[in-house]
Amino acid sequence: MKRSKPAADSEANLIPLINVVFLLLIFFMLAGRLAPTESIAVDPPRSDSPQGTRATPLALLIDRTGQISLNGEPLDDAVLAERVTEIIADGPAHLQIKADATLEALRLVDLLEQLRAAGAEDVDLLTLARGEG
Repeated sequence: MKRSKPAADSEANLIPLINVVFLLLIFFMLAGRLAPTESIAVDPPRSDSPQGTRATPLALLIDRTGQISLNGEPLDDAVLAERVTEIIADGPAHLQIKADATLEALRLVDLLEQLRAAGAEDVDLLTLARGEG
């Protein structure tokens, strides 16, 4: 009584397992991105104040070179003021600014003045709590 067939059966049963593992790997690679990537790289400054939790209709990003992106669309200063004025004309809007920590403070002050002139009143500057990555 020789039992050579179970070895061949165990190899045959291993192939569907490998297929399932690769399908799961592909699924998690495709579905693994939970948040959309930002249009420009920004490293926000650190803060000791608690973070707000309300929803954000407008997200303004400013990188270290001063490049501006509003809701993922790169803009220059003149177009930004026009776009913010158009959005505020539709109703009050909350604006959150995420600026790079190495951005010059004067550039940020100039931007805030432009937003105020465009009619933006509800503006937050996003920061990370000290000790966060």
